[in-house]
Amino acid sequence: MTTILSNRRSKFGMTCVQCSNELIAPEWSEYRNERQVRHLWHCWECDFRFESLVSFPAVTRLMKDIKTGGDIFPSLLVA
Repeated sequence: MTTILSNRRSKFGMTCVQCSNELIAPEWSEYRNERQVRHLWHCWECDFRFESLVSFPAVTRLMKDIKTGGDIFPSLLVA
């Protein structure tokens, strides 16, 4: 089995690394941590199996940047 680091930017799918057949969805996916997801792909055209590793950029948020319920839905004052 081959592992591929994915930098594909489409919303879904992958191209088979052996025959270039368009694959719509992975056969299996695994959440590794908050920054990585591993996909197992199986091409029905050539019967090749491979993995891709998708990495997401780190998201750092400060407590002051996090919106609270009061910020999003302000209270309604009724007189």
